[in-house]
Amino acid sequence: MARMLIQVRLFAMLRERAGRDRVEVELDEGATVRDALEAVGEAHGLDELIGRMPVAAAVNREYVPPESALHEGDELALIPPVSGGEDTLATETAHFRSGDGYEQFMELVGRHVPKPPAYASLLGMRPLHAEPGHVKLEFQASEQMLNPVGVVQGGFITAMLDEAMGPAALAALGPGHAIPTLELKVSFLRPVRPGRVVAEARVVHLGRSIAFMEASLFDEEGERLATSTATARVVRLER
Repeated sequence: MARMLIQVRLFAMLRERAGRDRVEVELDEGATVRDALEAVGEAHGLDELIGRMPVAAAVNREYVPPESALHEGDELALIPPVSGGEDTLATETAHFRSGDGYEQFMELVGRHVPKPPAYASLLGMRPLHAEPGHVKLEFQASEQMLNPVGVVQGGFITAMLDEAMGPAALAALGPGHAIPTLELKVSFLRPVRPGRVVAEARVVHLGRSIAFMEASLFDEEGERLATSTATARVVRLER
């Protein structure tokens, strides 16, 4: 049977355990992502780690199920949970770890924290895009967030905007920083209804000790629902 060579990118705990971020595996033609997982585990001493945690797989930057077939020249990315791999964490971060933007987000922002905060699950947070100084996050506004009038309470909207601005600054700063908020202003433009909303945040100016950021929240139709600006302190963390 003909053989094919697959490039494999390793993230988080897999990268740390293997001591490298890229490996190659040779597989039979028609092999699946599951076959590649087994081959990587056996060849690089990762089988025990892969066996005890859910590992997300992306082929050529598109997330796929384990049964997906691979082809010569494909790039396979293996992305374990952000930390630990326990069942509880896997459940809480399943939505967070899905989608094309997760890989970018974790490369730029995920290095700052050991795992997503617990409220990521509450807010239904999922990364959509990340680059230095610019982040887009999806949130799921739920019925639990509604005020007595039947629209999303302003505190939840503020949390979504704030949670987008902080990572935008961290993505620009690099590892070893924190970005505590000094001042935050929010303008509520339209009522926010239950459903999917998207926050887009940018760094307006990044100094040595202060960062200025802005963000907007949009609904599915692209209507701007709220805007915010924030000032934060740049803190260098001790190793």
